[in-house]
Amino acid sequence: MTFSPNKAINTAIEEMLPCFSDTSQRRIRKAILAAKKAAEKHRDENTDAAARHVFRELIPASHLNRSGWVLEYQEPIQGKTPDWLDRSSGLLLESYTYERGGSSRFMDRVAAAVTDKCNKYADIAVANNLRLVVSVYLDFLTGMSVEECREEAASLEPVFEANGSLWALLFFTETMAIGGTQHYGFLCFCMDPSLAARPNWPFDTEFLK
Repeated sequence: MTFSPNKAINTAIEEMLPCFSDTSQRRIRKAILAAKKAAEKHRDENTDAAARHVFRELIPASHLNRSGWVLEYQEPIQGKTPDWLDRSSGLLLESYTYERGGSSRFMDRVAAAVTDKCNKYADIAVANNLRLVVSVYLDFLTGMSVEECREEAASLEPVFEANGSLWALLFFTETMAIGGTQHYGFLCFCMDPSLAARPNWPFDTEFLK
């Protein structure tokens, strides 16, 4: 199956798929195919953005699963289907793409997206003792970088304070391609120091006060 006309993206998807269970792989293929068909049919920015988003959902989840987590794609729970769910480790991962365009400030857009996801999954997270993480992909055309997120760390504290169910916020974007393989930079923010005791947490993390 050809996932994308972009050879590099197609190869990246093929390399990430084995990180997931057979059930998740089937769901991922279905989601990619649906996004691909929509993009080919409509050829507008919204459908192209949806196709890109499906690909980017795989990136942090594949890193986590390579480190020993067992995230399942669109696993049903209490009538909803979060992007990723690891019942055994109690982790729920939702994805957001900070796309090009838009007139709002970066932090305002991120805060609104995080609040929307927390409102959607807060009750489920509490009822099932799940840690809710929101990953934020920074589209390189926006000019934002993980280092700029580090510089704005203080402005993230109100986002956590306003969303009690939020455990961690993970930013990532492309860094460089080595040997034809795209690499990514990650930076996580968390207010719970217990995360430091997780030996299989693969991301650089800063703890907010």
